[in-house]
Amino acid sequence: MKFVSSAMLGASLATLLTPMVCAAQSLPTRSIPAHDLPVPTTASPAMQKVISLSGPSKAPASVPTTNEGWNKRSNPNPAKKHQTVEMLLARYKLAMREETIAGVHCYVLTPTDAPKTNHGRVLVHFHGGGYTSGAGEAAVGEAIFVAGATRMKTIAVDYRMAPDFPYPVPVDDAIAVWKAVSAKMPANKLGMFGTSAGGSLVLSAVQRAITERLPVPGAIMAGTPWSDLSETGDSYFLNRYVDPMVYQDGLSISAAQYAHGIDLKDPRVSPIYGSFTGFPPTLLLTGTRDLFLSNTIRVDRKLRDAGRHSELIVYEGLSHGRYIAGPDFEETKTALKDIATFFNSNLAK
Repeated sequence: MKFVSSAMLGASLATLLTPMVCAAQSLPTRSIPAHDLPVPTTASPAMQKVISLSGPSKAPASVPTTNEGWNKRSNPNPAKKHQTVEMLLARYKLAMREETIAGVHCYVLTPTDAPKTNHGRVLVHFHGGGYTSGAGEAAVGEAIFVAGATRMKTIAVDYRMAPDFPYPVPVDDAIAVWKAVSAKMPANKLGMFGTSAGGSLVLSAVQRAITERLPVPGAIMAGTPWSDLSETGDSYFLNRYVDPMVYQDGLSISAAQYAHGIDLKDPRVSPIYGSFTGFPPTLLLTGTRDLFLSNTIRVDRKLRDAGRHSELIVYEGLSHGRYIAGPDFEETKTALKDIATFFNSNLAK
């Protein structure tokens, strides 16, 4: 019998694995033939029409470099936006007031007919917009939808944004409001939610709350979170040109303005690279055509690996954030029902 020393075995394994390592360092790309992408017949008729009218995905001709520019882009007609907000408030039977909480401008939404079981339950909302768009009333729509569906008091945080206020200011504002709210009532009756950058801000706020030993929300919803600001993840490429969202020369600029020199894979700005230990029950929403599908799936995996409760819902045919397209869409009604069921089941009464 011939014996092989451990040194010889190690050398042999190294020889065998070298081609595999080299291949992993220079993985080939797969060329996909050009083809037409049909409108999904599994979406509602109204959503099918929206999808069919979506133009080709392409980077904008120019991207704002100031907060004033971003505000004009996200809310070009403030008077019309205000009319829409007023209409939604009436439709969902909500009262809205502006309030400064811990030095941060907020909108407080209160259902006029909240059930007794919701007394003391409060949701804190962080809006989307790439950390650059959605100031003022421009992004309270999602907060109105969720407050209306859950019949829970909702605080929409109008946090400061890049480029004038890059990281850590948005997270600082989120934490300041959270400290103030959680100091007045049991955290297990409090929830956080947001979509896109707002969903990522929820994750960052919870990670920071855990690090600073602050109260943790009873439950959170992170809709299609921008959990990785770098172009990492399968759907960034799989759904390129499928989702109207564009990363290169689009989102990448917002990412750079927010990170302000921090590496885009730093967990401070991309929470997917941080710890999910100690997270509360989490609802994750995305769609099959979402550019951030992988961002969302990867968060679900991190939560499960950390032994935390995660509920992942992937909506058929929907691109980024389109589950909140509008109150009359069947997809929005379904998503709001899912969100309301989740918070009602996971927040203390």
